[in-house]
Amino acid sequence: MSGATIHERACPRCAIRRTVRIAGSSFCYDCRLQWHDIPHAEFVPRREAPYALTAQERARLLVYRAAIRDGFYNDR
Repeated sequence: MSGATIHERACPRCAIRRTVRIAGSSFCYDCRLQWHDIPHAEFVPRREAPYALTAQERARLLVYRAAIRDGFYNDR
């Protein structure tokens, strides 16, 4: 057993639906955020963008992520 379990818990930074629970904390494979479970009222999200992208590039990335999440695209 690896000690990692997939949860239907959204990432507080990128809002991807599924994250992984590892050794008492949660981890997002999409944006690589790792956090300990604290009430949402105490969690302060990151204000700056994790990547320096233009507005057009961010819009394209959002569409791409949505297509992957909804199963319309994969790397196979």
